[in-house]
Amino acid sequence: MPEKIHQAHRDRLLSMPRREYSDAAIASRKRIIDKAYEILVERERPSVATAASNLDEPVSDRPVATLPAQIEADEKDFAGLLLILYELGESEKVLSLAKPYYDPEEAEHQSARISPHDPDLLLSVSLSFLDIGREYWKQGQYESAASALESAQEILLREGLFLSIRSEIQADLFRLRPYRILELLASPDNHTNEHRKGMALLQEMLDARRGIDGSGNDYSSLGIDDFLRFIQQLRSYMTAIEQQTLFEEEARRPSSVATYLAVYALIARGFSQRQPALIRRAKGLLVKLSAKQDIYLEKAVCALLLGQTEEASAAIDNSSEEDQIAFIRQNSEGAPDLLPGLCLYSERWLQEEVYPHFRDLMSQIVSLKDYFADEQVQSYLEELPNTGSLSSDWTSPVGGDRLGLSTSLDDFSPVKGDFENSASNEPRLSTYAPETPNRFQRSTVPVLERPSSYSQSSSNINASRDLPKSRRPSNVPPTRTSAKGINEAVKEVKRHAHTPVHSSQPKRKFNLGRLVIVIAVAIASIGASLWLVVWAFRSLIGSSRSEAFVPLEKPIASLIEATKVTTSSVATAQAGPLNKETATKVIETWQSTKSKALGKTYEDNLLEEILDEPALSDWKGRAKDLKAGNSYLQYQIKSSEVDKVIPDGDSKAKVVAKISESRNFFNNGELDRGASKEDSNYTVEYDLVKKDNRWLIREMLVF
Repeated sequence: MPEKIHQAHRDRLLSMPRREYSDAAIASRKRIIDKAYEILVERERPSVATAASNLDEPVSDRPVATLPAQIEADEKDFAGLLLILYELGESEKVLSLAKPYYDPEEAEHQSARISPHDPDLLLSVSLSFLDIGREYWKQGQYESAASALESAQEILLREGLFLSIRSEIQADLFRLRPYRILELLASPDNHTNEHRKGMALLQEMLDARRGIDGSGNDYSSLGIDDFLRFIQQLRSYMTAIEQQTLFEEEARRPSSVATYLAVYALIARGFSQRQPALIRRAKGLLVKLSAKQDIYLEKAVCALLLGQTEEASAAIDNSSEEDQIAFIRQNSEGAPDLLPGLCLYSERWLQEEVYPHFRDLMSQIVSLKDYFADEQVQSYLEELPNTGSLSSDWTSPVGGDRLGLSTSLDDFSPVKGDFENSASNEPRLSTYAPETPNRFQRSTVPVLERPSSYSQSSSNINASRDLPKSRRPSNVPPTRTSAKGINEAVKEVKRHAHTPVHSSQPKRKFNLGRLVIVIAVAIASIGASLWLVVWAFRSLIGSSRSEAFVPLEKPIASLIEATKVTTSSVATAQAGPLNKETATKVIETWQSTKSKALGKTYEDNLLEEILDEPALSDWKGRAKDLKAGNSYLQYQIKSSEVDKVIPDGDSKAKVVAKISESRNFFNNGELDRGASKEDSNYTVEYDLVKKDNRWLIREMLVF
C-alpha cells in the first residue's frame, strides 16, 4: 500500500495543471498534495506498540469504522485547494466554496485574507462553469449549458482575464447557438419568452451569415448546405406569421431560398386566414424566381386561389414536371378543362406539403370549397383586376437574387423530409455531445455535425388519387376529398374566374405584360450600354481631374475621417506601461486603417503599421477576399471609447473599448443593404504588444 501511495503522489505532482495557473497556485497545490501524502503514509505505518497490543487482545466480530483521511488547508492555499477540486471533477464544490468571491450577492461572507480578484481563484471558477456547461450540453440541456458558459465568460470579462479561455468559451457559445435555437423554438406554445428568445438568436445567426445562403461566418461550423437543412428543420416550430416576417425580410438581402420560403408562408397565411391579398403577394414573389426555377405549379395554385383560371391553365402548360401534370390531367378526365385535377392537386398540396411546416397550421384541414365560399375572399376576388401574372403591381419590393447559390430551389423544396422524424417528435440537430474536457490540457471545442435525416414512410392510397412522387414528397396522410367536394370547389372557382376556360388546352393569348417587360429589359440594356460608353469616354479625357472626384456613395464624414488618418501617425510607444491616452490613439488608428484596408482602395499594406500576427494575416485575408469578390466595406466611425486598460508589464497590455459605427457593404459597385448595418455597437478586447517602439494589436475579441 505505501508503494501505491508513493506512486500516486509522484503522478499527481508530474501532471501539471493548465498553463494559465500562476506559479503561486501551483506551489499551493503542491503543498496540499504533499500534506495529504504525509497523512496517508502515516496512517499506513502502524506503530510497534499498537501491533503488539493487538496480539494480546481477543478477536472481536464487531466492525471497525474507519474515518476517511481529512486535511485542513490554510486560507493562503485556498486557490490551490480550488485547483485540486477542479482537477478531481468537483466543479459544483468549487462553485459552492468560491461563491462569496465571484457572486456580489454573497460578498458579505468573504474572508479578508482571500481576494475576490485573485486570477487563480477566478480561473478555477470559470473552468468549473465551462466544465458544467459542457456537461449540460452533453445531456441535451442547451439553455442550461449556455447559462453556465455565459457565467464563465462574464467573470473573466469583468476582470479582463485570460483572453484565450474567453475565446474558447465564445467558440463553444457560437457552436451551441443552433442547439439553443432548436430547443427554444420547440418549447410549448405558452412559453412565449423562450420562443421570442429563440427567434432573436436565429436572427443573430442570419445577420452573421449575411442571410440563409450568405457568405458570412457565424462560427457555428455549419456550412451552407447544413444551414439550409437547419432552417428546414426549424420551420415546423414557427408559426405562419413568424415565417412570413422572417423570410420576407431575408429575401430583401436578396436570397432566392428566402424568397421561396416566403412564398410558402404567404400562401399558407393567405389561404388559412382567407386573405387572398397575401396569395397575390406570393404570386408576385414567384415572378422573381421564374427566370431560374420551374415554379409554374406554384404559380398555377396561386392563380387558382385568385380565381384566374386561364392563367392557371397556362402555368400548368408551361411546367416541365411531368408526373404532376399527368396527375392533374388524369383527375380532369371527362371535364372540359384541367380545373378538377388542379383543384385536387392544390388541396392535397396545401394539406400535405404546406401546412405541416407551420406550427399553427399542421392540425388544420384544407378545404377549397370553404375558401371560395368565404365572403371576404369573394369580395376580394370580385374586385381583383384581370391582369397577367407579370403585372408590375404584383411585383414585391424584394430585389432579384444577385448571389450564386450552391443549392438550387429544387434541392431545397420545403417538403424534403430530412429533419422531421416520424418515430419521434423530439427536436435534435444530431446525437453528438462534446467530450469531457481534459483537466490538465486545453480542451478541444466540439464540432457540430450534420442534422440527422430519416426515411419517410409512404401512405397506401389509391394510385389514381395520390400525388405523384417528385421533388414534393408528402409526409402526412392525404386528404380524403370526395368527387362531390372537388366539383363544388370547381364551380366556385369558375363563378369567381375573370376569364372563362373553353378547353383543357387553352390557346396562348397575346401577353401584353410579358411584352412590356421584354421592351423594358431591352431599353434598360441599351441604356446600360450608353452609360458604359460615356463612362469610358470620361475616363479617357478626365484622368487629370480624377483626384478631385468624390463618389456619391461616400459620405462627408468618411472623407473627414480619411483626412484624419492621412495626417495622423501610428501611436508611438512611450516609456513604461501603456496608458489610456496612448491606447485611445491606437484604437482610433486601427479603426481608420481598417476603413482603408477593407475599403474601395484595398490599402491592406497599411495593416502592417498597426497589426501584428496573428491578427495581421487574418485581416489581410479579409481584404483579399473582398477584393477577389469585387466587394468593399465603407465604415463610418461614430465613436470609440476606451473603457479599460490592463497593462502586463511594459511591453504587453489589454484594452477594452466600446465601438459605435455604421457599415455599408458594396458588391459590384452597388450598395447591399441586407449586408449593411446602419447602427452597430459592440465591445472589443484588444491584445496589444510593443514592438520597435510601437504598440501593435496582436489579437482582438468582439463581444
